[in-house]
Amino acid sequence: MGKRWLLLGVFGLALVVNPYLACSESSSGESDFVYSEADMKLVALGNWQGTAEIDGVSTPFSLSLEQAGNNAKARSLGPPKVQPQCGSRSFVKPAAACVSMTTMPVVGTLSSENPALNGPVDGELSAFRTLDQVQLELRLDDGPLLGGQLHDQALSDGKIQDGSSDIGTFSLSRP
Repeated sequence: MGKRWLLLGVFGLALVVNPYLACSESSSGESDFVYSEADMKLVALGNWQGTAEIDGVSTPFSLSLEQAGNNAKARSLGPPKVQPQCGSRSFVKPAAACVSMTTMPVVGTLSSENPALNGPVDGELSAFRTLDQVQLELRLDDGPLLGGQLHDQALSDGKIQDGSSDIGTFSLSRP
């Protein structure tokens, strides 16, 4: 019984000294993500066909996406999102200590007959440990924000927002 408490005490002390121990990758040093950068590119980048519904009018459009460079405007969607950090302290039990997430900045072109859905876009792809659902956020220059989840090479129930209000919906699929 005494060895058990001693072992628990040593582990507790190690956790206090290095709080990242609980949030680190697997003990072998390998990532627990099940995809690579190339896999993420295959899922989301390239050409898409879509339909948008704005004010009761259905508009077909095409979207071409590519990975943005480090200096790209893709980070203009707003300040970084607040995420729990591994070394934080709280007297209220948090929902999760760490979030393992991959983000990829993207740029592209949206083409349609509707001027509100025509022009260059920039944004971000986000995915957790698998590529089952990839969050897509795009902003047209001085225009609306398009957001939704890519799942099985398609996006349905996407939202088009202008400011904080929804102005329409959209869907995407591969041509």
